[in-house]
Amino acid sequence: QSGNDEVLKAMGRPITRGQYTELVEMLRSSIPDLALTTDVIVGFPGETEEKFMDTKNFIESIAFAGGHVFTYSPRSGTAAAEMPDQVDVKIRKERSRKMLRLAHSSLDSFNHGFLGRTQDVLFEQRSGEDWTGLTGNYIRVYVNVPSDLTNRIVPVRLIEVMGDGVRGGLII
Repeated sequence: QSGNDEVLKAMGRPITRGQYTELVEMLRSSIPDLALTTDVIVGFPGETEEKFMDTKNFIESIAFAGGHVFTYSPRSGTAAAEMPDQVDVKIRKERSRKMLRLAHSSLDSFNHGFLGRTQDVLFEQRSGEDWTGLTGNYIRVYVNVPSDLTNRIVPVRLIEVMGDGVRGGLII
C-alpha cells in the first residue's frame, strides 16, 4: 500500500519494502508469467513528496500487472485522522492521478510482454461485437468471432494491446 517503509509503519503494515521484494522474487521464480497487482494508498499522513516518489519508484521497479489506487481521506475516529502532517487534498488528488497513470502503464507493459504468444482463454461473455475472456493470469482478451464462446477455454494468439486488454486471434 506504499513503497516507503516509514509510511508503511505509520499505516501499521507489518512488512518492509525489502521483505516485499524478496516475496515477489520468490513468487516470480516459482510461478512463470505471474500477474501481480497491487493496491496503493496515496496521500497518507506524513507522506512527503520524497516518500511518494519512493513509492512511485518502488512500484515501477516491481513491474506490477496493474493495480488499484486509493486516495487517502480521513475517517473520523481512526488513528490516521488524528496524525500530524495531513497531506493537502490537492496534493493527494495529483498524486492519485500520477499513480493511476503508472498503474495503467504497468498493465500496458505487462500485456505487451505476451504479444505473439498463445494463451488459453476462458471466455465469459460478448462485449459489443467481441467475445471477452481471461487468460490464466488474468489478461483480458478480446476476439471477434461469430461462434458462441461462452464458458469455453480456447487457445488464442495475442496480437495487439488495446485498452484494458489484448486483441487476440483464435488458433484453429
